[in-house]
Amino acid sequence: MKQDMVMPYGISSVAYEIITCFGPKGCPNAINRSLELIKTLEDVLKNSQLDDFIKNKLKGQPLRPHHRFKVSISDCPNGCSQLYIADFGIHSFVKIKHDDSLCTLCDNCVNSCEEGAIKEVDQKIVIDNKKCIGCGGCIKACPEGAIKETYRGYKIYVGGKLGRHPRLASFLTKASPEELTVYLKNLIQFYQNYNEKGERMGAMIQKMGWQKVKKLLNQKS
Repeated sequence: MKQDMVMPYGISSVAYEIITCFGPKGCPNAINRSLELIKTLEDVLKNSQLDDFIKNKLKGQPLRPHHRFKVSISDCPNGCSQLYIADFGIHSFVKIKHDDSLCTLCDNCVNSCEEGAIKEVDQKIVIDNKKCIGCGGCIKACPEGAIKETYRGYKIYVGGKLGRHPRLASFLTKASPEELTVYLKNLIQFYQNYNEKGERMGAMIQKMGWQKVKKLLNQKS
């Protein structure tokens, strides 16, 4: 992996960058460890010739931080890598289920859930999947192993940016580690097909509308 590919904001001379959190270095909240994923996504960016594409769009303008295509990886739900202001942000999550037969109703899971997604109702544990963000904290909190992981993957967010017209990234889909490269390739292809002046993905979405962009990005290659 090139030394200038994963660096603090504003330093890299390449027209794209990968921003990571503390997960690969041993964050206690990490759901996934992204060391191998970083290299895989870096290869996708490099092989796409995105660097040349963006620099050509700038027509001689100096490359500035706001021009760069940003990929952000968060290994836990805290989002330290600021994935919501990246062009392609990926957020680790787990799906869970509760085994009533192992539960002693200690309420450790209820008390540990910062989202209020777990409640005890009529002497049973109930999980609200709409509130659950998939952090996995309840799994660690349960002394009986009654809450189990059923799936581990990533949520994909697209089109975040700061600047004159800030925009938080929109949720695109959930994906396995193997599917992430497919969605990144789709996004880069979309970006190269529709980009006019080297603008960020967020600006393109603001112009075209999220529903249209979402449909195009979800098309099978």
